[in-house]
Amino acid sequence: MSILKFSELDIKLTIDDKYKAHKRCIDNKVINDKNVCVKFAKESLKEHIDLVYDYFLFLVEQNGLENYLDKLFEQSINLLEDIKEKIEFGDFVKYLFAKAIYWHDMGKINPNFQVDKMGNDKFKNIELSESSNHSPLGAYLFINHSLEELYGKNWDEDEIEIIESIVYLFGYFISKHHGSLYKSSDFEFSDDLEEFLKLFDIDKNLIKVHKDEKRVFSNIFDYIEDNKDTLFLLSKSLFSLLIISDYYATAQFMNYGNQKELAYKDFGLIDALFREKVYTEFYTDKLDENNKKITFNQDLKDITDIEIGFNKLEEKSNINLNILRNKLFLEVRENLRAELKKEKKQNLFYIEAPTGAGKTNLSVMSAVEILKEDESINKIFYVFPFTTLITQTYEAIKNVLNLDNSQMVQLHSKAKYNQKEESKKDGVYGDEKTNFLDNQFMNYPITLLSHVKFFNVLTGVSKDDNYIFHRLANSIVIIDEIQTYNPNLWSSIVYLLDSFADKFNMKFIVMSATLPKIGDILNEPNHKFIKLVTHKKEYFSNPNFGERVKIFTEDKKIKEPKDIYKRLLEESKNYQKLESNKTDKVRTIIEFITKKGADEFYQHAKDHNKLFDEIFILSGTILEPRRKEIINFLKNTNDKNILLVTTQVVEAGVDIDMDIGFKEKSLIDSDEQLAGRINRNSSKEGNKLFLFEMTNAKAKFVYKGDKRLNISVDENVLETKDFDAYYNQVIAKIKTSNDTPFIEGLKSYVDHIKNLRFSESHVKIIDMESLSVFVPHCDEAVEIWEEYVQTIKNQDEDYTSRQIKLQNLASKISQYTFSLADYKNSGINYLKNYGEEKYGYLYLKEWDTDCDGKKLYSYKDGLDTSVLRGEFVSMII
Repeated sequence: MSILKFSELDIKLTIDDKYKAHKRCIDNKVINDKNVCVKFAKESLKEHIDLVYDYFLFLVEQNGLENYLDKLFEQSINLLEDIKEKIEFGDFVKYLFAKAIYWHDMGKINPNFQVDKMGNDKFKNIELSESSNHSPLGAYLFINHSLEELYGKNWDEDEIEIIESIVYLFGYFISKHHGSLYKSSDFEFSDDLEEFLKLFDIDKNLIKVHKDEKRVFSNIFDYIEDNKDTLFLLSKSLFSLLIISDYYATAQFMNYGNQKELAYKDFGLIDALFREKVYTEFYTDKLDENNKKITFNQDLKDITDIEIGFNKLEEKSNINLNILRNKLFLEVRENLRAELKKEKKQNLFYIEAPTGAGKTNLSVMSAVEILKEDESINKIFYVFPFTTLITQTYEAIKNVLNLDNSQMVQLHSKAKYNQKEESKKDGVYGDEKTNFLDNQFMNYPITLLSHVKFFNVLTGVSKDDNYIFHRLANSIVIIDEIQTYNPNLWSSIVYLLDSFADKFNMKFIVMSATLPKIGDILNEPNHKFIKLVTHKKEYFSNPNFGERVKIFTEDKKIKEPKDIYKRLLEESKNYQKLESNKTDKVRTIIEFITKKGADEFYQHAKDHNKLFDEIFILSGTILEPRRKEIINFLKNTNDKNILLVTTQVVEAGVDIDMDIGFKEKSLIDSDEQLAGRINRNSSKEGNKLFLFEMTNAKAKFVYKGDKRLNISVDENVLETKDFDAYYNQVIAKIKTSNDTPFIEGLKSYVDHIKNLRFSESHVKIIDMESLSVFVPHCDEAVEIWEEYVQTIKNQDEDYTSRQIKLQNLASKISQYTFSLADYKNSGINYLKNYGEEKYGYLYLKEWDTDCDGKKLYSYKDGLDTSVLRGEFVSMII
């Protein structure tokens, strides 16, 4: 089937210049101490919608979208049986798609909009149900005009019902282009809109005709057997391209006035020069300031294998460890290259590599190899569950590929506002308005972002989520630590990855040291993930990886956190005395599930300490600067006895190396994460991890509903690293649940997608409220908060400048902020009594409250839960 190109469609109309779309201030005066605009420049409706359409065409071209959209148009027609004029039908659906973008603001012909919003003296207010709103009127005009065009085709009545439904569907997006998507629904329009039809030579109110006939179109998609994701992806693509094109066109007028040429042309896409640069840089070793090698890929560029058998690499040594890393590197690369050369290319890949094997380097290698082989790929997304991983990986990629701020960005609450470039001429930063849009819309070749943000882009309902959707096609997406996601979401996630990989040419690389094979959930052999690590067992069982840490489970449950202290001292002293320990020092870590458990043990350890030179606590309530101080101390100090007390925050990619570990037992993959913080480089001997249980175990509350709970596996799975035995049971439970009637599972999720229930299709990675707590513990913190409040209140400032200020301040505020999960019975309400909720934060005004000689909050120790009173304080995590 050959469908017309967007550029061949006849879309643009002649519209009277008396209709205006936007106005911008071009002259301000101070009146009564306030900035007042005394002169406006105005943009005609014709100028605006022409510009929107031009941006739409340019974005489709730049992002290489048309071929993928054409396949969706073809599939939408193939949903119908016995269609005789398939090409003509396909052309018409594509025409409607483009027309919806052009007509999105046609409702601005509303006289009330012209008077109230534009100050247009050529119009007078009229009585109208929609007041000065323009989106509903735009949808009304689009639907009636499109139906009239459809009925002029003289197609068979039975053939056009789905096209009628698509007309209403596209009209829905026009009605929502200033709001959020929830569920495609039928419209209720007032009869007083009918008077606008004559302006477009529309003879009949066809919406009213359908209403009188009691025809319902929003339910039709449920009856089309083959409609799974086709109309969902088409819908999301339309909404994204509509709102992003509208945004660029509006920004162009507001920032640069009336000009026909597109002002925004660089969308941060990967080009030939970037491909060549990153490939060359990756295979060029880098040196630090002391001329010491910090990357080691150059020698691997032109070889395909290391012919040393695994049986000859079992002796623990740095030499063997590095050979194993290189063997793994080459194995992943050669497997990937072979897949990329196949005629039927796979887009779903696993990288399963043990802790210390260099997963980040493997992922970057995979990305540059894909870029070299596949010129259609024009962007890379790295997706992480924790900001610490984003920050670490950002620095690693920046160094190994020798990139600057214009080529990559990290997006999270603690990241500074990314300034793309600085003029060498005078030190003045480049066009701040363009830079603002680049940050807002991820206009960079490489973007590192959180898993929450990424799945919001894939499935979210808000405008902010959908602005980015059009950028997903032709990308590499590297998802790290997927085992941290709730298994209840795995079915939906793998369905989405499979769908987007197939429909939008997205190459997904899912990687972890503990990797659930989520592809097995689908039961479709043609859509399996490709395992890029062939000899997984040989790597994981090798002593250089598999025998870094001996793991023991304590037989006796403990009643209180302090009860494990004696065992911890005993094992720490034993490690000091080891013959292999040349320093006679020990670095011990202990992890508790809850903040209160960690607090109680920390206080007991400080009160009874006779061994450790330093005792630190690292929990989710420790501020970022203090967290960095602790981690830097641990990284750079080898001549002290150290005890680190922590909660599960230490599992979040914290790059530390300890000798002895104790951990309150929770989920197996969580236990393995802590094991990964012990003897990280396999350079020591006698390293142990002890797992213990509390009599009043908190895991069953914290992980309530998690399918990983109560999985029965061999006790030594943490030593054998046979996580497949563990995850196979989890996936079996998921598949059983998916096949059980009346339980929300994969079938119900596909049904939500099929029926365009956008809200229910939204994958919320963290479906739990959180409370951000700002701690004004020093003068600088108070000053930053006051500046933040003043910036929010200053409505007179230029919008873009104000937003840039707020983004910069958000990064500074994050240095004095911690977050707590706010779930039922979490105990968090007791903390609210000490502060005031405002501007999105709990301002902890009484942070220095004293109770029995203890402060509620201290910079060194974080929140002291012993100061709080209440039944559920113990559940603060």
